[in-house]
Amino acid sequence: MCRQSLIHTNENSKMFINCNKRKACGTTVGFFGIAFIIIFLLVPAIWRYSPSIQKRMIFLNHDHMPKVQNYSHPEVYGLRGTRNFYIDTKDNVTLGVWHILPSNLFVKYGANESNYEQLLSHGESIIIYMHGNSGARSNNQRIELYRKLRDINCHVIAVDYRSYADSTDVEIDETGLVSDAMETFKWVYERAHGSPIFGWGHSLGTGIGAHAFSLLEKENIYPHGLILEAPFNKMSEAIREYSTTKVLRYFPWFDFFIIDPVIENGIVFDTEQNLKNAKVPVLILHARDDIIIPYQLSENLYNYIKASRKSELTELILFDALYGFGHQFICRDNGIKKKIEKFIQNCLKTTS
Repeated sequence: MCRQSLIHTNENSKMFINCNKRKACGTTVGFFGIAFIIIFLLVPAIWRYSPSIQKRMIFLNHDHMPKVQNYSHPEVYGLRGTRNFYIDTKDNVTLGVWHILPSNLFVKYGANESNYEQLLSHGESIIIYMHGNSGARSNNQRIELYRKLRDINCHVIAVDYRSYADSTDVEIDETGLVSDAMETFKWVYERAHGSPIFGWGHSLGTGIGAHAFSLLEKENIYPHGLILEAPFNKMSEAIREYSTTKVLRYFPWFDFFIIDPVIENGIVFDTEQNLKNAKVPVLILHARDDIIIPYQLSENLYNYIKASRKSELTELILFDALYGFGHQFICRDNGIKKKIEKFIQNCLKTTS
């Protein structure tokens, strides 16, 4: 009896263990099934049918680090010789702007902000800085760049587009951002009286700058040059190559759910097409270790516009991954000032 009872006990134990294994297996399969539905079906569907989410994720215009800023006092950020002011656009938007004086003018005029506008016509090159998504004109890496540019005796005009920083908080789209860049350029152009004007766009700002400058040329206003730092050739390719979307792009519905709705929502930023027929000289800067926008997109952009406009000045500089510049810190290149000075001089020779 004892032996028979023991056999039954062992068999019951095995059945109990197997049952638990099946339950655990079923639970695991169920978990992964739910995760699959959420990640690969629900999230793409929400993305497709939520234009506001698309804009929020692409523009990140309310992403401020740190949250508390002091735009009215640039000296708080170590930027002496900098004036904070505002530009009113034709569609009733107010843009927050910093004007950083060149080093050669700062020594003599830096303390008197009433001279700043007049000094735009002094003859030094003027660079309009168009930042990428998130943050504001006060971000640390942007301030690092302003200092490098002022050291080579350039004025820097750093603008925050609508709904960024202390600019008017309104609904944004590509048209509005491009309009802000154009309005900023025209404001500078009216006061420069022949001083050369360049654009510097970073990341999203490259798409904004390329579109704005191409439209300015259609109005017979010709910038002297455009510097594109970590650009993409078109927004659809930037999304396709973004790290979090790579896992989705092999699904047959990827374009329908992820790419097409962004284009339908008016977020195109096709830098290839915008620069295809533009005359503005272009310098492209990109780090090989950029994980936000892969440098191959810069190579694609360079090859496209180089083939499209063979007579125009187009340069590409790639920075080795060993420097660790990533997406934001090309400004830390030891030779960046010489590279920019050389580009400016080449542009002035081309446009003279």
